[in-house]
Amino acid sequence: MQLFILILHNSRHMDKVLAEFMAEGIGGGSLVDCEGVLQAMSHTSVEPPPIFGSLRQYLNPERGSTNKMLISALSEDHIVRAKEIVREVTGGIDKENTGIIITVPGITVEGIK
Repeated sequence: MQLFILILHNSRHMDKVLAEFMAEGIGGGSLVDCEGVLQAMSHTSVEPPPIFGSLRQYLNPERGSTNKMLISALSEDHIVRAKEIVREVTGGIDKENTGIIITVPGITVEGIK
């Protein structure tokens, strides 16, 4: 069992990912709205470090958060398929501003079937 963490910049991708997960029998988890650091820095009145300040021009502060984070405890088989689904839906998670997948070994897991 592993903890599967998926953060996607495009919430429409998350809708498609979740539909594909359900079709494959990959269910359960929690979905959370989230915001990237650069986006958060664009909303603050505190002057960010120079690198963030120079990137501020590329942000749209009126846009609001569209990032979604999925957290789910999955079996090894489901982890492999979940990654494949994410790659298929997004056209490649390695593309800039697409998202990130993190897996963490679940030493103990309670409360799921």
